[in-house]
Amino acid sequence: MPNEFREIVKEKVKEIQQEVYIKDEILEKIVALFLSLRDGRFPSKKPPRGLLFYGPPGTGKTLLMKTLAKKLGLSEPIIIRGPEIISQYYGKSEARLRQIFTLAKERAEEENLGVIFIDELDSLAPRRDITKGELEPRLVGQLLSLMDGLEREVSRGHVIVIGSTNRPEALDPALRRPGRFDLEIEFDPPSADERKEILKILLNNYASGRYANINLDEISEQTIGFTGADLLQLLNESLLQAALEGRDFITQEDLLNAKNNVKPSALREFNIEKPKDRSAEIEDREIVDKIWQIADDFSRNPHFEPILLSKSADQIASTMAYIVCQRLHCPYVVVRGTWFRTRWFGEMERSIRELFGKINRLRPCVVYIKNIDAISVSEDEHLYGAILELLDSLTNLSDNNAEVLLLSSTKDEDKLDQEISSYFFKGVIR
Repeated sequence: MPNEFREIVKEKVKEIQQEVYIKDEILEKIVALFLSLRDGRFPSKKPPRGLLFYGPPGTGKTLLMKTLAKKLGLSEPIIIRGPEIISQYYGKSEARLRQIFTLAKERAEEENLGVIFIDELDSLAPRRDITKGELEPRLVGQLLSLMDGLEREVSRGHVIVIGSTNRPEALDPALRRPGRFDLEIEFDPPSADERKEILKILLNNYASGRYANINLDEISEQTIGFTGADLLQLLNESLLQAALEGRDFITQEDLLNAKNNVKPSALREFNIEKPKDRSAEIEDREIVDKIWQIADDFSRNPHFEPILLSKSADQIASTMAYIVCQRLHCPYVVVRGTWFRTRWFGEMERSIRELFGKINRLRPCVVYIKNIDAISVSEDEHLYGAILELLDSLTNLSDNNAEVLLLSSTKDEDKLDQEISSYFFKGVIR
């Protein structure tokens, strides 16, 4: 990248980050791509035809696209929202897709770059091997055909298609091969430092100086798992509370109080509890001492720590989580093994995979799976897939030494699958 072009890219990155915070290395790559395409100086004769933005809701995928268009002087992207393209009339949905691609080609001819942004791509192009209707395979086929035809049908300029999804695994695999969505960019929930930068942007853009004595380090450390959208909701909750009290400014206390009313997007479908110190309910004082020892060890050095509980499980889990969460300000996620049970093929495995995927984004955290035996009894042949999925998830956490205190309860330890039991062998509290 020539020095002059590099400086232009860095300048544009700074401008964009005044409105939406994306990691520098990711944003530089995206900005460099769009600027080189806009100016017709991409170094290859075959530049990328598609970009895939994927990650949890609220991480800035759609906002970034709108900001890029404004800050880079691009023509307004043609936005397709998956559900809006669907029609009940045969062939109408495919015709709408063709019209949009035709419009993008015309823009490319006139302005050197036409941009199509497909929001919720998974609703428009799901995996054809698991869909039961006739429309979805036709739409996937039409989209593949249109993307493949871009290279030969645009005489000058370039059309780039950007897809956005929360569930990349739900997309048809044919879309993700080179030549279609060439470049995949993951939008992770922000780290503590990134949350601090996002809070600065939000306070400057939305609070307009109406704040006093805000400790951004403390707020960012106590909002593990929060996305940019969650942090904006946190700010709005604080502003509303200040208005109700007759103030035109917010304080640190407002933000901390509002945190109790805002649930991270990554865990909307799971139960985040506020743990309590229930050690007084536990009769065996040796167990209480062990709880403090484990919690203290995890707090000082967060690592993957699986613990199996049999007696007084709820009291032990809550107490252990209370100690850890007080010190690390991390979330306490509670799920029941019975929630995963379903008669639909593959649903248990998908639910387990989604849970542990979210856990990976929330580290450090404390997770309590009640009645894990509901999905891990080897004698039940219907749980074979669930056991394999659970083993794979535990292995990933163990191999990466993820900062997760994983608590599980069981009514009958002997019924658990032996391989799953082995993960909890060193950490059993009876």
